Amino acid sequence: MAGVFEVEVNGVEHDHGHGHSDDASQIGLSELSPEDKWRLEHAKMHARHKGHESMHAEMVLILIVTLIIAQLVLVQWKQRHPKSYNLVTLFQMWVVPLYFTTKLHWWRFLVTWFIFSFLMTFITFRATRKPLDCNTPRLVYKWFLLLYKISYTTGIVGYTVVMFTLFGINLIFRVSII
Repeated sequence: MAGVFEVEVNGVEHDHGHGHSDDASQIGLSELSPEDKWRLEHAKMHARHKGHESMHAEMVLILIVTLIIAQLVLVQWKQRHPKSYNLVTLFQMWVVPLYFTTKLHWWRFLVTWFIFSFLMTFITFRATRKPLDCNTPRLVYKWFLLLYKISYTTGIVGYTVVMFTLFGINLIFRVSII
């Protein structure tokens, strides 16, 4: 039995249908199919949440204003106290991935993070020693050139994969994106 119901919840009527009108009070809930029970609950939910559109618009405006103010505060912080700004952002860029990888149990990324952190610490240690070893500038340059090449290659490969997927070339190789 498929039907569309008019539901009154808290004195608010809600017609959730396409011009059909069945009376929900004439049919017992036990006689309804699971789909009709779901439709009835869905209609009740719509009736309870009627009028929330303005609240959602307010929430979006608050979000946008908060983002703009936060951006202005960050720009001012960077201009007035660049040393603390750089230190805090560097620390967060280093620690936030550690937090999420341990929380989500991404062990391969965590191992990569530890290797990167170890190598970066080693190179920073070598670069801050006095007197500077004659091979250190070459080591620092090679390290950052390697990071640049890896990042560039990863970006190009990722862009190519996305474009191939958008053009449907993944179907040639029978690779599903779902």
